[in-house]
Amino acid sequence: MVSLLVLLYGSTVSAQEDQVFIKRGPSVKGNVGQVSPIQIAVNVRGVNRVIKTNEVRSVAFSDEPLELSKGRARAIVGKYESAIGDLKSVDPQAISRDLIKQDLQFYFALCEGRLALSSGGDKPKATELMLAFVRSAADSFHFFEAAELLGDLAVSQGDYENAVKYYGAIASKAPWPEYQMRALLSEARAMVQQGNFAEARKKFENVIAKKSDTPEAKRQKLLADVGRGRCLAETASTEEGIATLEKIIDENDSADSQLFGRAYNALGDCLQVAGKPNEALMAYLHVDVLFYADPEIHAESLYHLSKLWQVLKKPDRAAAAKNLLNQRYAGSVWSGKP
Repeated sequence: MVSLLVLLYGSTVSAQEDQVFIKRGPSVKGNVGQVSPIQIAVNVRGVNRVIKTNEVRSVAFSDEPLELSKGRARAIVGKYESAIGDLKSVDPQAISRDLIKQDLQFYFALCEGRLALSSGGDKPKATELMLAFVRSAADSFHFFEAAELLGDLAVSQGDYENAVKYYGAIASKAPWPEYQMRALLSEARAMVQQGNFAEARKKFENVIAKKSDTPEAKRQKLLADVGRGRCLAETASTEEGIATLEKIIDENDSADSQLFGRAYNALGDCLQVAGKPNEALMAYLHVDVLFYADPEIHAESLYHLSKLWQVLKKPDRAAAAKNLLNQRYAGSVWSGKP
């Protein structure tokens, strides 16, 4: 897979042309000129073509080092450690083009951040690397991805105030409803972790009120309704929160593992607020057994299971849940919680 991606994203670029790989349709070859967080301008045989960054998968530059091509390809498929090895072998001083230097800096920071989130690496270091990139390339077409990673890193360190700030930069600057909705969801979830349920509920309701009706927007609204249900248990009534979440579970397709994982975790939270530890444990077990594909969601369920098994006088099972959490999700904020 990595070799194929190197071919696709690297060696197909001619000596005279950059190549913009888009999510749907053929790549665009030409000379990349002015870029911004929302668009990339490409001169294609004398004609200027503007490509929205939400349509871009990646960009390869005509005169970039081969090691950058390899590192980028590996980063795209999640081979972060190997990617870092490739990227470290590139001499930034030998690169004259600013866009290539920025791409090198971005992918290095991205890989360090993803590793920190997954395996418990140096999160402050990863944060500083990405902040350095944003400060030096504020107009980069990587801006929104960088801001999201900064938000995720802040959440993983319990720094919810900065997480809200980073996600808020996406919500305020991105012109696309799907980006805005995803960022608002992340903001609201950070507020839930702060215990700021009233403000989080408003954010979730803002997502639900968005006029966009695309399939992705509909799914984001469902995820927002999950968050709203969680907040209802704290701001209105536990019964209303539980009913909202049970309705979502009953009326939707369980093939959406992320939706159902978040819904059952939120249901477990509401049941705990209602003083029903046995029922809450069963909700979290649904995630552990059936809807564990998303690392963040599974880590959250394991954390609560480790606590509830103790409450229910099952110390062996509590220890097993805690050990799995620490071993598999060392980079998660849930692993660091007491």
